[in-house]
Amino acid sequence: REEPFLDLSLDVTSGSVFAALEDMFGKPELLSEKEGNGWRPEKGADKVDALKGSLLRVQGLPSLLQLHLMRFNYDWQTDTMSKVNDRCKFQKVLDLSKICADIKEEETSAAIYDLQSVVVHVGEYGSGHYYAYVRPDVKRNKWYRFDDHKVTEVDFKTVTEDSFGGQSGKLKERPNNRGILARLFGGDKKGTFGWGGPKSSAYMLQYVRRCDLPKLYGSNT
Repeated sequence: REEPFLDLSLDVTSGSVFAALEDMFGKPELLSEKEGNGWRPEKGADKVDALKGSLLRVQGLPSLLQLHLMRFNYDWQTDTMSKVNDRCKFQKVLDLSKICADIKEEETSAAIYDLQSVVVHVGEYGSGHYYAYVRPDVKRNKWYRFDDHKVTEVDFKTVTEDSFGGQSGKLKERPNNRGILARLFGGDKKGTFGWGGPKSSAYMLQYVRRCDLPKLYGSNT
C-alpha cells in the first residue's frame, strides 16, 4: 500500500544519512519460513518465504522533508535510556533519485533536496540543550546559529563540525571558537569537536525539495 509521509526516523549508527536511507528503502528483510516468521499469503495457507520492505517513489516525495536522527536508545536489559552520539554525516544536497524505485530520467530533478535547517542537541539523555542552524534563503550559503536569544552568522563547515556527532581528528584547534556549551558539557581542549563540544550532534534535519522552492517561497526564489 502507498503511504504519504513528511518525516522519517533514521538509525545514526549507519554512519551517514544517505546510508540509513539506503538501508531503509534498499535492503528488504527476509521473512523465513524455516525461522518461524514466514509470510502467510491468505488465511489458512501455508507460510512461505517473503521479502518485507518499503519502496521510495518520487511521486510521493514531500516538499519539506524532515529527518529525525534517533539519538536516544532504550536498553531493555538495564531499563535505561542513553544518548547515541555516533558520527552521522549528512549532505547539503540530498539526491534521492539514487534511492527512489522505478524513477525515470526526467523525474530525477524532483528528487533533489537542499538542506535548510539542523536542530542540535548537546548533553545527555534527560539533560542538555537544543539550538538550531538555519539557512533562511536556501539558494544562498548563509547560515545562522539560533541559540535562545543569541543569533550568530556561521559558515557551513561550522554547522557540520558541530552536527555530525562523534569526534573528528581533522579539525584544527580553535580555542576562541568554543561555545559555553562545550565548556559546560565536557570541554574541547584539543579542538577536535565543534562549537557545542563532544556531546553535540544533530537531532533533526529539514530539507526542501528544490523543484518546490517557487511554490513554497515565491516565484522570485
